[in-house]
Amino acid sequence: MKLFRLIKNSNDTSLLQEDLSFLANWCDINKLPLNFEKCKVMSFTRSRNTILHTYSLRNHHLHRVKEFCDLGVIFESDLTFNHHIQHIINKSSSILGFITRNCKDFKNHNSLTILFMSLVRSKLEYNSTVWSPYLNTQIQCIGNVQNRFLRFMSYKCNIILVPHSSYQPLLNTFNIQSLANRRKVNDLIFLFKLLNGFFFCPELLSFLNFSVPQVRTRSSIITTFYINNHKTNYALSAPINRMMAIVNDIQIEFFNFSPNSVDFFNSFVRKKMY
Repeated sequence: MKLFRLIKNSNDTSLLQEDLSFLANWCDINKLPLNFEKCKVMSFTRSRNTILHTYSLRNHHLHRVKEFCDLGVIFESDLTFNHHIQHIINKSSSILGFITRNCKDFKNHNSLTILFMSLVRSKLEYNSTVWSPYLNTQIQCIGNVQNRFLRFMSYKCNIILVPHSSYQPLLNTFNIQSLANRRKVNDLIFLFKLLNGFFFCPELLSFLNFSVPQVRTRSSIITTFYINNHKTNYALSAPINRMMAIVNDIQIEFFNFSPNSVDFFNSFVRKKMY
């Protein structure tokens, strides 16, 4: 369970403490003892003047942390996901090394591709809708893991790879998509499900800004969403803003698809992206 509030002043901290007290009382009534050592408090902010209040449960002060792993994603107080990205790169690189060492005698390249997709790529894109990077350095570091696998495959299949050349021919040869494009596809599928009610989240829907032109134009450019101006790339690359920008870039009319055609929309977007 997670309790959260927008903290702007001391009154907000008092309200959050009351929520914690209500939770503790509910647990006592229902005979559900809490493990106070596992209860943490974390503030998400990029402000230098953060309101840091000491919260407690049954007179047990909650330990304040700057990062926490929740459902496989490492959240940091500034929501940069730097540690998470570095963690999945290290973990997937280690698994890829295990595959290349122990499967060097494999003759069937399809078997190697399946191993990579199931054991390595799955870690590189798990919950990417939340943490998808916007910095080129991070995008390149994640892509380098797959490029390392492609170099291994080119060696196994006796394909000459020119140094510093594009990896796209190898991606086409082995029918593998770039990780950056796959993250965009995942974002589009998430947005499609959000708009068609596959999961209920009115707050996320409220962040979507549909572009409604005031006058008719002859332009063939489709602008589904209006994206507000932001001072930083960090804000511009927030998940909802990023998804709206992808839709505008690749010119997709969401409302031409039936709400129940998730599989058809999935295949259509993949073909358009690849």
